[in-house]
Amino acid sequence: MSFGTSVPYVDARERVTGSVDFVSNLEIPGMLHARCLRSPYAHASVARIDASRATRLSGVGAVLTGPKLLAQSVNSTFGLFIRDQPIVATDRVRYAGDVVAAVAAVDQATADEALDLIEVEYEELPAVFDVEQALEPGAPILHPGPRILQSRRPDILARQPGFEGTNVIHLFTQRKGDVAAGFEAADTIIENTFSSPPVGHVPLEPHVAVAQFAPDRLVVWSSSQAPHWLALELAWVFKLPISSVRVIVTTLGGGYGAKIDPSIEPIAAVLARMAGRPVRLALDRREEFLTHTKHGARVRIRTGARRDGTLVAHEATCWYNGGAYAKETPEKIFRGYASMGPYRVPNVHVDSYGVYTNIVPSAAFRGFGIPQVAWAHESQMDILADELAIDPIDLRMRNVLVPGDQFSTGERIEEDLRYPKLIEGAASYLGWGERPVREEHGTKVTGRAISAIIKGMSAFPSSSIVKLNGDGSLNVLTSTVEMGQGSLTTLAQIAAHEAGLPLEHVRVSTPDTAHTPWDQMTAASRSTNSMGRAIRAAVRDAKGQLLDLAADRMEVAATDLEVVEGMIRPKGVPEKSLPVAAILGPSRLGNILGRGSYFGQSHLDTETGQGIGSPQWHPAVCACEVEVDRETGKVEITKLRLFLYIGRMINPINCQLQVQGAALMGLGQALFEELSWDEQGRLLNPNLSDYLIPSFLDMPDEIGQTILEEPDTIDVHGIGETGLPSVMPAVANAVSRAVGVRITELPITPEKVRELL
Repeated sequence: MSFGTSVPYVDARERVTGSVDFVSNLEIPGMLHARCLRSPYAHASVARIDASRATRLSGVGAVLTGPKLLAQSVNSTFGLFIRDQPIVATDRVRYAGDVVAAVAAVDQATADEALDLIEVEYEELPAVFDVEQALEPGAPILHPGPRILQSRRPDILARQPGFEGTNVIHLFTQRKGDVAAGFEAADTIIENTFSSPPVGHVPLEPHVAVAQFAPDRLVVWSSSQAPHWLALELAWVFKLPISSVRVIVTTLGGGYGAKIDPSIEPIAAVLARMAGRPVRLALDRREEFLTHTKHGARVRIRTGARRDGTLVAHEATCWYNGGAYAKETPEKIFRGYASMGPYRVPNVHVDSYGVYTNIVPSAAFRGFGIPQVAWAHESQMDILADELAIDPIDLRMRNVLVPGDQFSTGERIEEDLRYPKLIEGAASYLGWGERPVREEHGTKVTGRAISAIIKGMSAFPSSSIVKLNGDGSLNVLTSTVEMGQGSLTTLAQIAAHEAGLPLEHVRVSTPDTAHTPWDQMTAASRSTNSMGRAIRAAVRDAKGQLLDLAADRMEVAATDLEVVEGMIRPKGVPEKSLPVAAILGPSRLGNILGRGSYFGQSHLDTETGQGIGSPQWHPAVCACEVEVDRETGKVEITKLRLFLYIGRMINPINCQLQVQGAALMGLGQALFEELSWDEQGRLLNPNLSDYLIPSFLDMPDEIGQTILEEPDTIDVHGIGETGLPSVMPAVANAVSRAVGVRITELPITPEKVRELL
């Protein structure tokens, strides 16, 4: 069986030969190429726009402006929770880079020429970029009118009316126990604020979409992580039934959360309808930086503890910078529930805000809101350890969650997440207790530290259909997106294991919303667990039908039959085996269809944040060793190891690569990744010369992972994101151990270290 085996990617040959079907490579006869005109202002009303010269330019097929959009019989805005983003600006722009107009022409050069011919007059408005300032009385309001809500989340819908006329996108509150009494009982109280900046997703493949419109049918090829969600929004825009909107997704060249929310697809689709021809819109690298970022955040934490280190009270205010449009911010801020980390805290008070500001809109980013709070709570834990004069390992061991403990959401942690073993493993790796956590050698000093985090998994439905063919092969229909993480391979392994078929007999589809069943999105470390469960249910359905056929043919009860490597046999009697094809072929059915779904539940009370925060919790511990040059302030990570518990590994080598990729992304955010704006709100580094991402030269000499699993289970934990949030605080804690100063604002640059020293 292939389950638990490091098999090569099923699409490995296509990858190494360059024959993967990326949307970027799609060509359709008669296709036009689109370009976007973007605002130079962070906040302004559009006083006048004249596109007449652009429209007359030879080779131009369509020009879309705000007035032309409003003249169309479409809904002019879109958004997954709050429909607040116009397809192109209609009355005002809300960030420098907001789309004001779009052109479709015979080639990109002609489209760019047409953009230069569009005349726009702006009336600049006051802007706000800081989250706390955006909440002050008198701050410029980005969205002053009523909000158009689209959400199946009653806990989001219920509070929205109270935020109209403010810059609050959404507010998550959590109340557990009596936090005032908890602080009264504390022997030590500390309070600190930790900041993390917006950063870029930088997928290798920028956003790209191709749209083709028939009179009552829209087909879109998109680099989307959420094809069904995209189809739903396009159906809203064009007032079509969802059955008339088809979204096709092949393989993505990376996403990391940037491609969950609709962005360029409505522009391409409107242009295609106006031109009566297919339209391709592909962003360049600069535009990619101007489309989505990770949420910048500020997290203020107040912690109360007894002398022995027992945590008794936690109070936090989290401000997530949502930028100009809501996107997924209303759901993202729920991650405030993890602002106290993976610890027992009886008294909790959390306010987590999503805030509108005049910068690039924020979207999901690998870790789904947890890195911002993990950076804060694990830095706070090391500060508390020093305040109490308790070893930071011991402090964590005294408070970390074990089975039966109550999390901040009020739910009991039933599964053994192995935190004590993970922490012990990290301490042992660093030689904790055997050598000092700080060592000097010339101008350089070494520091060692750990961090521990908890991450939830989004609770959205996944469905699958499997088709067991007459020759014994199996097609798996899913809308999970392959974007480099190996989902085609992992899901094929799950299906092969459940079906009792050789892996080479299984094929997993890429999404096509006209044919593949619903899946909310490929993100949040949920696909292997959620879609994997749906596939297993679908295979069991199909296999049950097959064994019923075999029972009649073999004169053995279906419950006494099994399928092993494509052969049906009475249990324990391999010599009486028959091939699957020998049963299904003569049945004249052609194939058997099996259906399966999984919906991991979560629900938190609107006011208290109590309930179920995640269908499954994912633990990670990071061990880090750094070397700091006291003369230059440069930080070099010399050792980095992630410790995780994941249930059961399906493909061990893929798990290892996923963990190392997360570690490398965390390293970049720890040391140098940061998007910067000038005083007018213009992005200063929207390119890969000024925006730094980690390379292999930045990797530590020692980087690795220790993955604990439970071989007797087939339940799996998501692993793609889990390790990343633990990296930044582990690095910061190690730097603090080395040089005795605490950095509370990412990234940890040489300039900041030198200034504090």
